Amino acid sequence: MLYLSEFSWVNSTIGMMLPILLAQSSRNQATGEFAVLVVGIIISYFIMGFFLYRICQKLNVENAWFAWVPILNTYIVFKAADEQEPVLWTILSLIPCISIIAGIKLIIAWVRIFNKLGKSPWLLLICLIPFAIFFVFGYVAFT
Repeated sequence: MLYLSEFSWVNSTIGMMLPILLAQSSRNQATGEFAVLVVGIIISYFIMGFFLYRICQKLNVENAWFAWVPILNTYIVFKAADEQEPVLWTILSLIPCISIIAGIKLIIAWVRIFNKLGKSPWLLLICLIPFAIFFVFGYVAFT
């Protein structure tokens, strides 16, 4: 199941790769590949959590540490963008099919955050390139 949030690629990667890795003929090789994948996903999660934490600190968002907690990080993005109902949009992002609408609202929230920080919202298009999300959010977090 795919939920649209800023870390949705982590969920979808696990969902797509798990059957492939478990169907391998050599059990030891599959276990090693799966371990490397899991470690990579965990490292990616912590890097993105750190970037979101720094962005929230720059915006003086209360409880910036929410960036480290899986569901609360979606809430903190809506809160940083000054959305009207951040709790409602966070809950809606967890419901299948409705999460598409919440995902669009999340993109709009990121555009507002980039505008508040004086960065071009067009940088978000670079996030469509694999692994470029680290460079974009790292740039926004540290400049």
